[in-house]
Amino acid sequence: MDRKILLVDDDDNMREALRETVQRMNIAEVDTAINGRDGYAKATSTLYDLIISDMRMPDIDGLTMFEMLKVTGIETPVCFITAYGTVNGAVEALKQGAYDYILKPFSPEVIEELIRRTFNLQSIGKIRPADRRGTIYKSAYMAHVFSLAREVARSEATVLITGESGTGKEVLARFIHESSLRGEGSFIAVNCAAIPDNLLESELFGYEKGAFTGANSRKLGKFELATDGTLLLDELGEIPLHLQPKLLRVLQEKEVERLGGEKTQKINTRILATTNKNLKELVAKGEFREDLYYRLNVISMELPPLRDRKEDLPDLVSFFVEKYSDLNHKPLKTISDEAMQALVGYAWPGNVRELEHTIERAVVLSRTGSIEAHDLFLHGITVDGFQQRQALLESADTTKQDSADMTESGQDSDETLSIKAGSTIADMERELILSTLRKTAGNRTKAAEMLGITVRTLRNKLSEYREAGIDVEI
Repeated sequence: MDRKILLVDDDDNMREALRETVQRMNIAEVDTAINGRDGYAKATSTLYDLIISDMRMPDIDGLTMFEMLKVTGIETPVCFITAYGTVNGAVEALKQGAYDYILKPFSPEVIEELIRRTFNLQSIGKIRPADRRGTIYKSAYMAHVFSLAREVARSEATVLITGESGTGKEVLARFIHESSLRGEGSFIAVNCAAIPDNLLESELFGYEKGAFTGANSRKLGKFELATDGTLLLDELGEIPLHLQPKLLRVLQEKEVERLGGEKTQKINTRILATTNKNLKELVAKGEFREDLYYRLNVISMELPPLRDRKEDLPDLVSFFVEKYSDLNHKPLKTISDEAMQALVGYAWPGNVRELEHTIERAVVLSRTGSIEAHDLFLHGITVDGFQQRQALLESADTTKQDSADMTESGQDSDETLSIKAGSTIADMERELILSTLRKTAGNRTKAAEMLGITVRTLRNKLSEYREAGIDVEI
């Protein structure tokens, strides 16, 4: 606990989440600051070993604070948290000597790995055990998956994990890592979809000093940082074609060449990969190398969507209720029969991840010791409201008549979903998304906010609809 870390962020929730992540590691004292001005004041009065700061803040932003610290002679490593739209600012900060940057959104593991790397800690025990939700199952298929995972963990084989978004692919990858002989080594996950193409190569392979403008020192890539451990290439299907030959060489030769380097570096890193895309189809379209596909697909494991393993849902719900009751310092809540029926009856397009967020929200918002149906909120619709709307649709003679009636009552007819009785929940979800986009004149940010989902989730949904041949142009 002789190390000190300063967290600078104007968002209260983000600041608290970062604090909890660092404190769970139990290796450093943590201070926080609410903006760049506050951060500068604390960093000039206390010696910190690492500063993690948001890039965009009111009053004094992260980059300005960093520049002020440099002028003052403070050389504490500074890592920036930045959104995609401010990546250029983060790259500029790297040119000026910043330690690193992290792209939003990110998982707690990314922060943990940053801290390990900063303090040269290859392993600090089981800082944060793998989320045991991955091993909660009753379905025969999931029993087969985890039986295979235990066997695979004993090998060094490359594993390709496929499945829809939110099914738990990273959880399974972490289970394989922690069940292997490399379990005490680093587990580094790289989200290939979250890093811009022009930065992904340097993130994976690293670079030498002088490799390009702003490369003021050598930086090791993720392949080298994960040596003696495991590197997870998350959303592998997003890797651009021009990088795929270099990735193939790493898999075949177990060596990497840094940008600007003149020789290769041997690595001892196990590679796992996940994707929610059909790589065979990408190969057929010429968007993914066939030789790389077969080299990655040594062992393939597919995770089923939650709608196909409903028998696992009650145990998953119980686990998440216990987890978020504890995290939010609330008495352990129960689930009413009506709420459980609603959960079992829902299609879960976002899979286990959506279930987790739904239960977390219900635990926080529930005002009693039991989570009721009205405490659930699925894609912006309370379960009660959803059931009422379904009943209305089923009892209506025609959708047009409903629309006319609602218009006469003073409601905007644009808000009436054109779904007939017998439609699936997936149909209703799609119509709700498209109707909301129409209402916001195609503004995805505003639509996502109204729907209670992230812009990325909205973008993924629209991409799914396009692939299915559905017109989503607003």
